[in-house]
Amino acid sequence: MKPRSLRWKLVMWAALFAFSASIICVWATWILLRHQEVQALDRRLGTDAQELFRDIENFQGVNKRSEVTERFVPLALRDRLVEVRGRDGEILYMSPNLKTPVLKDGIDEFHTREIGGRPIRVGVFRDSELTLHVGADLKDIELLGWEIARSQVIVIPVVLLLIAAGSWLLGSIALTPIEQIRRAAERITAERLDERIPSQGPADEIGRLISVLNATFERLQGSFEQAARFSADASHQLKTPIAVLRAGIDEILGKDGISPDQRDRVADLLQQTRRLTSVAENLLLLSRADTGRLELRSTDLELRKLIEGSLEDAHILGEKSHLQVEARLPETLPMTGDPDMISLILQNLVENAVKYNRPGGKILLSAEKSGDGVQICVGNNGQGIPEERAPHIFKRFYRVRGDEQTPGHGLGLSIARELARAHGGELTLTESREDWTEFCLRLGKPLPTPTVNTMT
Repeated sequence: MKPRSLRWKLVMWAALFAFSASIICVWATWILLRHQEVQALDRRLGTDAQELFRDIENFQGVNKRSEVTERFVPLALRDRLVEVRGRDGEILYMSPNLKTPVLKDGIDEFHTREIGGRPIRVGVFRDSELTLHVGADLKDIELLGWEIARSQVIVIPVVLLLIAAGSWLLGSIALTPIEQIRRAAERITAERLDERIPSQGPADEIGRLISVLNATFERLQGSFEQAARFSADASHQLKTPIAVLRAGIDEILGKDGISPDQRDRVADLLQQTRRLTSVAENLLLLSRADTGRLELRSTDLELRKLIEGSLEDAHILGEKSHLQVEARLPETLPMTGDPDMISLILQNLVENAVKYNRPGGKILLSAEKSGDGVQICVGNNGQGIPEERAPHIFKRFYRVRGDEQTPGHGLGLSIARELARAHGGELTLTESREDWTEFCLRLGKPLPTPTVNTMT
């Protein structure tokens, strides 16, 4: 799943916060409004009760309250639930909308209870001889709540859209400096470590971030240049003593009078000096690539001839292991590049295909036009590269199988990829299973030519 951008996260969080705040505000408003409406209803019921008591007293006198009829009930109470009881609790009057007396429940304060499946607000009022129980239906207040809820169904989405649009706009404005920093930082590569992120704004959080990043790049540039200088200097310093050592060993091998055992030991020493020479040259090549000083002598060349030279090397190197070498090549592959560097890439790939192959296995070298470039693939029947190790195979000095029986220094693939990138291409591991491993090299754009298959 593709991760959301920071701008989208800001919009979603703002919308979620606004939605939650709106729900809380609506709920709190309804609770407060309902409370106020219920209190107003309680006051009206109290006023109506006093009017009832006053009318009864005016028409019947203080001691003539044995009969209470509907003519004493104020108009405001005639739609309510009304029970009038005497001094001993006997029913003197019950409103027509009540079939049985239900309002008396022993609670004298205002309270809400359910009667007939509806919420009823009940109040109890007394004078010297009479007790009045009044119940008022809360449906009007509940309907007011539903009206508020329905209105918010329309209002809240509009508010959320406005907040989302505002958050997107504010996020874009706020993140513009971050995006500029990202683009400037992407331009700072190993070949352009001297570049810095421009700082033109005030010394706010963004300005301080730019200062910290530039200071970090400054330290990184110093460390990188120091490491590159050390690698280059070490390689240069090693080449001379190694050359002298090789010359001395060659001289010893050329002398007569040494025993076969001594000759074998001296030959082993000579082989080790050759390995040291290879390591020094590889380190020097990588240090030049790191510092952007890798010079390519580009010229028009026939890539097929270079590949055929690598096929001959594969035949020679794989003869002891009885390897079968196959090729599928176009008839011609003209392109522009450095023939020495491209040959070195192919040499490293072929040597690995031989070293890590099984006895009697196969090496397949194919080339084809791919889009606007050339793709060269080298595969072999060697043991596959474990999935957890595949991301590390292009690291320097990393070896998938670090046994001493397999020669190498862990630099071949790293060098091959650097040289491929110097040609505007790439080297990738395209397939790795139990009995097949394949690397593919992509290089510059070839001229259109017909393709034929050959086997050697």
